[in-house]
Amino acid sequence: MDELVPVPAVPTTRPRPWTVFSSGPFRNLWTATTLSLLGDMFSYVAFAWLVLQLTGSGLALGTVLVVQAVPRALLMLVGGALADRISPRLTMLGSMGLRTVVVAPLAVLVITGHVQMWQVYGIALVFGIVDAFFMPARSSILPKVVKDHELEPGNAVLNVTGQASVILGPVLAGLTVAKFGTGWAFAADAAFFAIGFFFILALPVAARAAAGAEHPDGGMGGQIVAGFRYSWADIGIRVTLIVIAVVDFAANGALGVGLPTLAHGRFAAGANGLGILYAAWGVGATAGALGAGFVPAPKVFGWMLVVMCVWLGAGIGAVGVVPSLPPAAIAMGLSGIVTGVINTYGISWLQRRTDPAMQGRVMSLVMLASMGTTPLAYAVSGVIADASITWLFVLAGGMIFLCGAGAAASRSVRSLR
Repeated sequence: MDELVPVPAVPTTRPRPWTVFSSGPFRNLWTATTLSLLGDMFSYVAFAWLVLQLTGSGLALGTVLVVQAVPRALLMLVGGALADRISPRLTMLGSMGLRTVVVAPLAVLVITGHVQMWQVYGIALVFGIVDAFFMPARSSILPKVVKDHELEPGNAVLNVTGQASVILGPVLAGLTVAKFGTGWAFAADAAFFAIGFFFILALPVAARAAAGAEHPDGGMGGQIVAGFRYSWADIGIRVTLIVIAVVDFAANGALGVGLPTLAHGRFAAGANGLGILYAAWGVGATAGALGAGFVPAPKVFGWMLVVMCVWLGAGIGAVGVVPSLPPAAIAMGLSGIVTGVINTYGISWLQRRTDPAMQGRVMSLVMLASMGTTPLAYAVSGVIADASITWLFVLAGGMIFLCGAGAAASRSVRSLR
């Protein structure tokens, strides 16, 4: 099996976030993932603008997003199993390469005025499939690139960069579309993926396993089942997956459906107000991730889960109760801090706890727990929001709060380290 060479843990002084850049493999990984994130943001903006240019239909745009989202959710577990089977590096290489060869011709079609909607649907489908393979590999590769004690700083850097890309990427994409046209936004997109491909190629690899050697878990289906069994048998991983599923179901619905409704209705703040609320969350998440890169992780992981759930539940509930935009933005910022902290400490804890041979599958389950219920969350939240926007946030916050209370009631969870 083609794998990156794990770097043995060496006891040393805890590094600061920027010290991980002294590692050449981490610099390559950071550059590649940053380029991939920027490419994703360019794709999002360019696809949306292209569909509206071609059809003028919000329904058409919605169907394109669905075509992309469905295979991403359905194939996430396959992507995690493949990362474990052939290595995260090779999975990322294939994903970046495929996105390059698909987006580049689309850029030419758009620039020359020959693009049609069936081509847009086809490429959106490919993007959804590729994302399902790239995302688990990206999350599982870090322990193979940095030392064990560098996991928190490494994840902090990647999380902060991710937040910056989500903020900066759409702005750059929008400027590119406005000044040069949609086709050149797709061309820039292809360039990001192509350059990122070579940075991933530069990551070190170990010798391949003997030809014809069988995987200990059997075929792809057997690997996926083995991943489920492994995750369920470990109480720490099992509880973390349940908490992620509950928290993200509640939070995604409230924030995705509730925030626009609040900004438009109660706050009468329009699109600018909505942008302020999302920006406050992003600033908080960035601060939380950066802080987690400097401060050692709590020794008792279980209690950290409890505190994070209580904090986040209270914050989201408060957003739906306050009467105006400023306190809502403050509550969003404070809630965002929690997500930055847990995305750094929690992912590092999972990476450290998980058997290296299971990293891809466990990370694919984390992403499935996080994103798999989003469509249902949006549907349920829409119904509740029509009845009462306040109750949408109160129920979402209460659901997260109760998740933390349930975790606190379990001695096994409280003692997780």
